[in-house]
Amino acid sequence: MTTISKLLACLALLLCLSAAARTNRIYFIGNSVTDTIRYDKLQAFAQLRGHVMPWGRQMIPGAPLEWLWQHPGDGFQEPPYGYPTNALPNYEWDCVSLQPFDRLLSSDTNDAGNFIRISLPRNTNCQYYIYSRWPRQENFHPDFDGTWLTNYTGGWDNTNETRDYFQKLLLALRGVWSNTPLVKTPLLVPVGDVLYALNQKMKAGAIPGLTNIVQFYADGIHFNNTGAYVVGCTYYTTLFKENPYGLPSEYYGLTNTAFAGIFQTTVWETVSTHPYSGVTVPEPLAGVLLLLALGARPRR
Repeated sequence: MTTISKLLACLALLLCLSAAARTNRIYFIGNSVTDTIRYDKLQAFAQLRGHVMPWGRQMIPGAPLEWLWQHPGDGFQEPPYGYPTNALPNYEWDCVSLQPFDRLLSSDTNDAGNFIRISLPRNTNCQYYIYSRWPRQENFHPDFDGTWLTNYTGGWDNTNETRDYFQKLLLALRGVWSNTPLVKTPLLVPVGDVLYALNQKMKAGAIPGLTNIVQFYADGIHFNNTGAYVVGCTYYTTLFKENPYGLPSEYYGLTNTAFAGIFQTTVWETVSTHPYSGVTVPEPLAGVLLLLALGARPRR
């Protein structure tokens, strides 16, 4: 690691440690891909930084938002909150995570909106997030990059697993709710973009021992511990708006921790510059980073 890289890492860590502790109440809606977040591990990250993170969920394996909405009493849930029909209108939440899956734009827009609707008017300060996940290997054409960068066509051709689809869904949801003063502008958790950035580094030989993002997959769609750690870091960074530098990979059962620093750096690089994440580098730190990048020294 270069001297500048070390300085950047130290500055990022100091920024995180200096952030005010807060409570972030999060409700997750999705299937086993949402379970990849590993809620208790994400909660442990928050506790490590001095935060409190109560969480609830509805999880039905293999289910799209449409199925989750139409089966309000099915799947897994967490007491005392229960399923969304009880949790959203009767409890206060800071964030709600919605995972699209196997549906087209109009369906996901409608059903994401249904979950937002039942959370009102109690949750007028809640931030809703679209979980921008990753494509299944069976849908690669021909690989992760080729799929991720394909434009959404509006048809049943697997282009609903692309960057373009998740961003179009976010914008469609914003279009529906933009004139509702009780709803914050929806945001994106850019997991897929983090994976794409990591894949570019792997292909360039910048991560010794990793050559392709498929090494994160445990099967056609589910992730192993390494992939789950990256997902957890991305969620932490997006929801708490903090640099993930120093978050222990051991929490996710990684036996080889040599990659953790590269993963953390890539997560921060991606999330802090993403136009739809809602996370930006604070101005004082941004100024220091610019000086370091230019090789300049602050005046005394």
